[in-house]
Amino acid sequence: MSSIIHPFMEIVGLLLLISGLQLIRGKWLFLIAGYNTMTKEEKKQYDGHQLGKLVGSFLVYLSLVCLVSNLLSAKLLIAMIILPTIPVVVIANTSKKIRR
Repeated sequence: MSSIIHPFMEIVGLLLLISGLQLIRGKWLFLIAGYNTMTKEEKKQYDGHQLGKLVGSFLVYLSLVCLVSNLLSAKLLIAMIILPTIPVVVIANTSKKIRR
């Protein structure tokens, strides 16, 4: 990758890591799209802490991918970002641990 993109990916990786760790702790849930705009009644249907753990774990994974991105080919990098997204979205919408 280009020498300009490399530092950018490190910064993005660190931001994703910090955000992911905060979500795992149950903090910063406002970063989860859709969850932050729900009413209090709608939020009662979801376990915010479990949702934060799922999304936070995924962000930590993405941060590691960003931090090692200079070692990966472009096709592998895209696959490592896109393919795990599908199960995370399915789990977030169907898991009984997250949805009460």
